[in-house]
Amino acid sequence: MTKIIQAAVALLIMTGAFSASAQEINCKDNASVKEKLKGIHEADQQIRAKIKKEMPSGDASKIKQMALEMKASDKQNQLYISQLLDQCGWPEGLTAEESSTVFLVIDHADLAFMQKYLPVLESQAQAGNVSKSDLATIRDRVQMLTGKKQVYGTQTLKTGKEVYVWPVENEAGLDARRKEMGLPSMEEYIGMLNKAYQSEVIWDRQMTVEEAASKMVKKNK
Repeated sequence: MTKIIQAAVALLIMTGAFSASAQEINCKDNASVKEKLKGIHEADQQIRAKIKKEMPSGDASKIKQMALEMKASDKQNQLYISQLLDQCGWPEGLTAEESSTVFLVIDHADLAFMQKYLPVLESQAQAGNVSKSDLATIRDRVQMLTGKKQVYGTQTLKTGKEVYVWPVENEAGLDARRKEMGLPSMEEYIGMLNKAYQSEVIWDRQMTVEEAASKMVKKNK
């Protein structure tokens, strides 16, 4: 996300282009909650699919506009999920997709939002309502965004055409930890990433967090 897009989103917030006011949620109206989560899931996936489809065009202006739309949509989704969890706790009877929707909203939020609701995801993973692989992803992302080595090897850093695995702690036990969280081996995962990025994913085991962070800073300039 560029500084231009971030500034534009901030302007939209200040001018009221999308609401950030708290609303009371009827915690007992499970059907309404489920319907809202369905809409959130569709909005989350549709805008990302549009951006992915547009990327090969190289139309920077159009892609930036879509990214702005995505940011605004994410903010609205985060507002609802934060109110839902704060007012009602984790809703009962959610399907796997509905639980995944709550995860996606947290996953697409900023660091502070992730940190606030990470304990919720941890407790729900223990209860079997959130997949362990989703929990591993959030834990790793928080580690990366706070300048620490990741635990499960789920996070990558793309700089130009190069894709790097973010530094991992205790590499010797990595595959065992991944298996415990329902993740494929690191070798299999990198193979999947190679196909997804259509580029070789580099796992430089000597790379420090400082070096990785430096690449991230250069990418965001």
